[in-house]
Amino acid sequence: MDEQQQDQEREWANNPRLDAWISEQRAAFNAHFPPEADDWDFSIESLDRLEAFMRHRFSSCEEIKAERGSGPVGAATWYLGEVHVRTAGAQWQYGTEPDLAAPEYDQPYVTIPYERIDEYPSADDDPAEDGRPLTVPGDELCALFLRGPDNHLRDTLTRYHGAPDTEDEAR
Repeated sequence: MDEQQQDQEREWANNPRLDAWISEQRAAFNAHFPPEADDWDFSIESLDRLEAFMRHRFSSCEEIKAERGSGPVGAATWYLGEVHVRTAGAQWQYGTEPDLAAPEYDQPYVTIPYERIDEYPSADDDPAEDGRPLTVPGDELCALFLRGPDNHLRDTLTRYHGAPDTEDEAR
């Protein structure tokens, strides 16, 4: 990754647009998912409750896309990403300006900070490609319906080295 790309990544990790989105979705989460007995503790297990809610409330990826960025979908997107941040050491990234040329791809995502790039070597088949995991939480909510009932939100954490992939390992 060249210096220009590193600078862009730093900007995408720390900018007013990202800060506003996080703040809005955190508030929306509290409105749509009221705290009950500490169920929303950002644990891997809490993703099972989030998944159950999404599967109950929505029946397709198209329904989720129609509400992307607002209401319970925006709040769930934030929560899923925040679990990645808190359990796997990922960081949020979001363009400093809206992508008007490709608005369908203009979404916040989480990835490992550049400072830890050496922990994730690139793939042998593409040495120029950055090997860090990247997760677009909004897309993962859609994937619940695209990949079928055996796909689970908790599985998104297995992309990280050493991330617990079972409930017992998470404790």
